[in-house]
Amino acid sequence: MEIVLKTEKIRKNCKKMKKERGLKRIYRYLGIGFSNILYKISKKINPNVITLCGFFVFSLAWLQYLGIYLFGEVNLINKILLIVGFNIALIIDYLDGEYARKTNKCSKIGHHLDGILDYIKISTTYLLLYLTTNEHFGKLLIFVSSVIFTIFMWSKFTSYREKLMSKAPKEGKFLSLSLLFSFSIAHQYLYFSIYLLFGLWQILVLQIALGSVFTFKNFVKLFKMAKIIDRSE
Repeated sequence: MEIVLKTEKIRKNCKKMKKERGLKRIYRYLGIGFSNILYKISKKINPNVITLCGFFVFSLAWLQYLGIYLFGEVNLINKILLIVGFNIALIIDYLDGEYARKTNKCSKIGHHLDGILDYIKISTTYLLLYLTTNEHFGKLLIFVSSVIFTIFMWSKFTSYREKLMSKAPKEGKFLSLSLLFSFSIAHQYLYFSIYLLFGLWQILVLQIALGSVFTFKNFVKLFKMAKIIDRSE
C-alpha cells in the first residue's frame, strides 16, 4: 500500500513538472536532485526544518540586498553572494517538498507552513522593491501589483476556509481567473519598469527572488480558460 501511495505521488509530481516552464522547472529539477542526495544521507530529517532553513537563507539574502541599497557597497562579490543566496533559498523551497514525499512525511502543518512562508517571501519582495525604487512610476506599478496579489491571495484563503476550492461555483472560478489575469498584467508592467529603473544584476535578483516569470503564454492560457468557463455558463 505504501509503495502504491509513493508511486501515485511521483506520478502527480511528474505531471506537475510537465506543466511548469522556465525557472520553476529548473529549480524543481535541482530540488529533486538535492533531495535524492539528502535522502541517501538521512531519512530522519523533518521536512519542516528544511523549509525553515530555506526561509532563513532567503531572509539573509534580502538583508544583504537591503544593506547594498542602504550603504551602496555594490561590488562583484556582493552581487555573486546575493544571487547565490537566492538560488539556494529557491532550491530548498523545492527540496523540502520532494524530500517529504520521498520519506512519506507530508503533513498539513508542512503544507500550511510552506504556503505562509511563500506569502511572506513575495510580500517582502514587493515591500523591499517599493522601498528601493526611487521613481514614482516604478513605485506605483509595484504598489498596484502588490494590491492585486493581496486580493488574489485573500480570495484563495476565503475559498479554502469555506471549503470551496474543489466545489467552487463558476462565478468564483471566473473571479479567480480574472484576478490571476490582472496579477499577470501587473507583473508584466512591473518587470518592464524594473528593466528601465534597475541594472542587469538587480533584474536577475528579482527574477530569482520571485521564482517565476509571467510570459505571454500565461495570457493565452488564462484567456482560453476564461472563454471555456464563459461558454459553460
